[in-house]
Amino acid sequence: MSIQAETVLNTLRVCSNVKIVFKSLTSNKTHTGHFTLKNRNIGQSKNSETIVAWDVENERWQDIRVSTITQFIGIKDELLGG
Repeated sequence: MSIQAETVLNTLRVCSNVKIVFKSLTSNKTHTGHFTLKNRNIGQSKNSETIVAWDVENERWQDIRVSTITQFIGIKDELLGG
């Protein structure tokens, strides 16, 4: 079962910190980062092959090909008391 852009986007919109593990298209290295779209209003298609998310640690936008995502974990802020 493949990861769908809509599922990742929904998680990014409700969580301030989502851990995403993905492979680089250029180097084939595995990267792990922490991303969000919470309080960041950018239009993205739920059917897109690539998503754009705010890199919390490096404070920059990152584009990620959905097909390269191997794992993503987000916990709603309310559950963390945030």
